[in-house]
Amino acid sequence: MISLIQQLFRSLQEPTTAKRYRDAGIGLAFTVGNQLVVLPIQITLNLHSINIPASILVMLLCLFLMVVANYIHGGTAELYSKHIRGPTDFLGRHMSYGFVASFIMLNRDHISDAIAVPKIAGVFLVTTLASYACSFLVAWGSFDLEQRVRGQRTKSFDLESNKSWPSPSTAWPTPSTDRASKPLSHLSRISVALVKNGSLTSIESTEKVSTPQFIDLIVHTAPLWICVLLIGVVGIPAYFATNYETPFEVLCFILFWILSVQFQRSLRNSCRLLQHPRLRSTLVILTNPVMISWALGSAYLWIKTAYTHHTIATVVTEFRRHTTLAEGMAAILGGGSIKNNIGAGDLSGPVLDAGIICLGFKMFEYRKELWESFTTVLTTCALLAIANVFLNVMIGRAMGLEAADAIAFAARSVTIALGVPAIQNLGGSTTLMSATVIFGGIIFQMAGDWVFSLLRINDRACQQNIDDGGSSNGEKIGDEKESQKITRVEGGEIAIVAAGITVGINAAAMGTSHLIERDSKATAYSALSMTVFGAMTVALTALPGVSGSITFLASR
Repeated sequence: MISLIQQLFRSLQEPTTAKRYRDAGIGLAFTVGNQLVVLPIQITLNLHSINIPASILVMLLCLFLMVVANYIHGGTAELYSKHIRGPTDFLGRHMSYGFVASFIMLNRDHISDAIAVPKIAGVFLVTTLASYACSFLVAWGSFDLEQRVRGQRTKSFDLESNKSWPSPSTAWPTPSTDRASKPLSHLSRISVALVKNGSLTSIESTEKVSTPQFIDLIVHTAPLWICVLLIGVVGIPAYFATNYETPFEVLCFILFWILSVQFQRSLRNSCRLLQHPRLRSTLVILTNPVMISWALGSAYLWIKTAYTHHTIATVVTEFRRHTTLAEGMAAILGGGSIKNNIGAGDLSGPVLDAGIICLGFKMFEYRKELWESFTTVLTTCALLAIANVFLNVMIGRAMGLEAADAIAFAARSVTIALGVPAIQNLGGSTTLMSATVIFGGIIFQMAGDWVFSLLRINDRACQQNIDDGGSSNGEKIGDEKESQKITRVEGGEIAIVAAGITVGINAAAMGTSHLIERDSKATAYSALSMTVFGAMTVALTALPGVSGSITFLASR
């Protein structure tokens, strides 16, 4: 037993594992700590009826402060690289968890008219395809023109060698990379033998006395066991002591997310599926963590409905009582009780806020590239915002949607934090608008890798890598400089910029989160365009003349 404990601590002290859990710990602390800034700002904005999400403002503030600090002291970039990037990438990878609660709400706010479902699906398909094609072409042409004006046509990226992004959790694996994993593992054993024993003859014995496989399994699945432990030690006792089920449900939904991520990762690293790379890729795509978490969460709520003999609408309302956590906190400050204002779904918002704020750090990381394409981002977002606001409503109405549902498509792909206030001002269906945003993000997460491969957009900062033992960070395989050389030949700066802008406009925060997982250099363009496009849409819909025109088009 003592030997196993020693091996466990030795495994936890490995540099890669220690860094992974350190980044996760800092990221979780930031998720809680950012609310100390976001909540007061959001409550103040709500009191003054300003429909702007505080997380977006804080994100821009972080970007501004980082740029100013780097201008004053050049070591800011190095400080970010050493201490901030790891937690930022952790939050970026798991930002999509913040959308699970909104997806769960569809169990209550569903479309009751069966005839409306195919109409909505048709409008969503038409507007999505048109928007993707138009935004990509406009961004491509605009950036090409901007480069001509700047006199820097198709200049290759100048990326620092320290810009190493986290390993993707979903990818379209190539057989060559998979076949390289076994020799690399042998090389790793050779290195261990040489360091510890100084002789190649001890390789076999080193392999036998190495950390047992189940110790590695425990280390790499520690979040799962920690969550189960917290449910037993905190969640269940808190429920029986206070009759308040939110702590228990929060831990349950975190457990659902961890299970979903671990299940997808196990499929990606499955040795049996290595011989069928296409099948493995298909299974990885279909096991999207947001979809799996939504299915598990919905099943939990329906079981709770049967157990409590309440309606599903009541159970879902208790799960998420307010649109934002700030609304719940304002109600509590006004004399309301925590039980009646804070549900498990309300506490998913801080994860999304933390992820959005961290996008400001990503934009700081690629500030030079963003500055060189800023005109392209503004031009593309402006044109697409105007087109989406008017044309989507006209298409929806022409295909037979009700006025409220047609208006929802005015912000079809605007991130929920910005889109909900805009649609509320227009009198549209915020439920349908949220559903279109989530489905749009999920579709890109599931099909984005295939589309990038089809268009030959080689946007990754380094070659496809393999996780050693399921590590979320993984080990970078191959030489990064060689990888960047390949990117310069096959990727093309224009294609990467256009792809990033297209994803930001059409897949918003979920698409940006997937680009982080994809190890993509288009992430910064996606984050900036997501923000600019959403802000322009909100600004347009707030203008009296524009809002009146949208209402008129939807009522025709």
